[in-house]
Amino acid sequence: HYFYCPTAYVNPPFHFVGSLHEISYSLPPALQFHMSLLDNVGRINFGARYGFKDNLSVGAGMAWSFVDYTWDGGHGIRRWYNPRLGLFLSYGFTRTENFEANITPHTQIGDNFSIGADFALMGTPSVYWSIIFEAGFSFDITEGEPYINFDGGFRIHPPKIPFLNFDFGIDLVETSLSHYSPGVAAFFDVVFTMITN
Repeated sequence: HYFYCPTAYVNPPFHFVGSLHEISYSLPPALQFHMSLLDNVGRINFGARYGFKDNLSVGAGMAWSFVDYTWDGGHGIRRWYNPRLGLFLSYGFTRTENFEANITPHTQIGDNFSIGADFALMGTPSVYWSIIFEAGFSFDITEGEPYINFDGGFRIHPPKIPFLNFDFGIDLVETSLSHYSPGVAAFFDVVFTMITN
């Protein structure tokens, strides 16, 4: 994942990822299970995704919040809603050695029904760090309310410990356009990866 957006690229088989925002494991040929205890990735908290090709994956799972927030967030998942079915399609439309970007259309189906899309990009000017930016939009059809969110920051990837990444950033918590007053939160993650086979 980037910060909250999934990459379009499913991890290779038998890869484990452990972080504050994602715990995932991949199985052949291109199936990845994931859970997010703090907030969510792909606007789902628990589920799976499948890679149809290198730059296209589809995900499904539970959209809810395991953690009760003091703000109105949960990055697209209001904490006072009941659990819903979340679906997303992640498409990577460009990927080079130093830059990648994708778009992730999504929907949540349940007591509240919403649709939207998230955009993410990551530039890597150095072997030591990358910059990440994300923007999201969703429309809660049940409420008739549009929401937007933005976040961005840095990913540090020390070459001498390639199995660890450190993310730092700022999150403008998702808020409605009709009552626009975004909360500001710090984003932090430590990402550990390993091959188990």
